[in-house]
Amino acid sequence: MKKFLIILSVIFIANLGCKKLDKGDRLCGCSPATQPPLTFVIKGANGTDLLNPATVGYFSNNDIKLYQLEENGAQKQLNFFVRPNFSNGVDKFDFYQIHSAEIMRLAISLTKDFYLKLGDKEPLKINLERVKDDFKVSKLTINGVEKTAETGIITKYMPNVYVIEIP
Repeated sequence: MKKFLIILSVIFIANLGCKKLDKGDRLCGCSPATQPPLTFVIKGANGTDLLNPATVGYFSNNDIKLYQLEENGAQKQLNFFVRPNFSNGVDKFDFYQIHSAEIMRLAISLTKDFYLKLGDKEPLKINLERVKDDFKVSKLTINGVEKTAETGIITKYMPNVYVIEIP
């Protein structure tokens, strides 16, 4: 009976100690800490999806560089991936997206300037400020022009989505 009570107590304590807490509170040690990525949708002048392989002149993974400049001027590549369009029931998002969680992590430090190079085009200078404890972008500029985050159905699945239009 003693062994049963000890085992039951250990399970009870482990269950209490390993719960995810609400937003703003810390996670327990058994929960992986994740943060939402910064997401870019690349559109052509006529609204076409320039990340979709079915589009003529699309940008493949090899055509995309996301980086920051180090103090010595060297380019430090940042991790990103291209996610295809998706649907969840009646909710549809018809554009491919560039995702980078690393840019969000680095934006909390002193580094605020990043660069996105698409094919042979000039690199776009991305400057962002984010809310420290909320993992949301408070301000984002591309080549000095402030951008507004997407709203609507996409924010249900991922925050920090910005559209870049390429002429």
